[in-house]
Amino acid sequence: MSLPDYMTDRNAVLNDEGVKWRDGKAPNYTKPNALFEAERTQVHPTDSLEHLVENLVKNWEKEASFKVDAADWRTIDHKVYKFSTNGGEWQTVEDMLRLGTYNALLGETQYYSSKNSGFEESHLTFRQSLRGGFAWECLKVYSGPPVVAFKWRHWGKFSGKLRCPISDTEKIVAEPTNKTVEIFGITVAHVNDKFQIETLETFYDPAALFNEMLKDSPAIAKCPITGHSVADKEEEVEETA
Repeated sequence: MSLPDYMTDRNAVLNDEGVKWRDGKAPNYTKPNALFEAERTQVHPTDSLEHLVENLVKNWEKEASFKVDAADWRTIDHKVYKFSTNGGEWQTVEDMLRLGTYNALLGETQYYSSKNSGFEESHLTFRQSLRGGFAWECLKVYSGPPVVAFKWRHWGKFSGKLRCPISDTEKIVAEPTNKTVEIFGITVAHVNDKFQIETLETFYDPAALFNEMLKDSPAIAKCPITGHSVADKEEEVEETA
């Protein structure tokens, strides 16, 4: 059986035609792709499980973040797909479309409240604080299909101001450190015979990224949330994940 393109090309789904993209066009991954190539810690052979899983997850993220219509997602088995973080409640594809990938992964922490950040707002928060991109790599695959367990690393440079809600009335505003921040985690995926994702269970510390960003920040403040967006728009920035 030949492998689907989303297993062999990390940008495969960006070439899909007739798709409803969130911003009216396919997103620009120039920055995260460049960061990935420059700073990844692993260079996997193209026939390795690590390389294939890395591509699958990268294409899944692109679909989850930018394809508005769930029917356009090619990386999942629509009949059974579900997602959970740290043993929490299972979420459907519709849940992720409503919440956004960042909110689905982060939930409620000391430094971030997904309940008080919408889909677009959550993405803008990280696009502005990690302006050079937020790259992802698969470090090690522990078991092959149909149950794929793997360790990953997510990283970027804290080069723009962080603004994120911690409640319905307060937000954190932190000045950038221009240092690399990184987090690690474990994911267990079940895939079908077409290598489409049936379930994704991710385990990691949701507060770790904020701990990394805030520990050396030259200025951190808690501010009231006004009628303006939590992540105030400063300028257009490219996608980060």
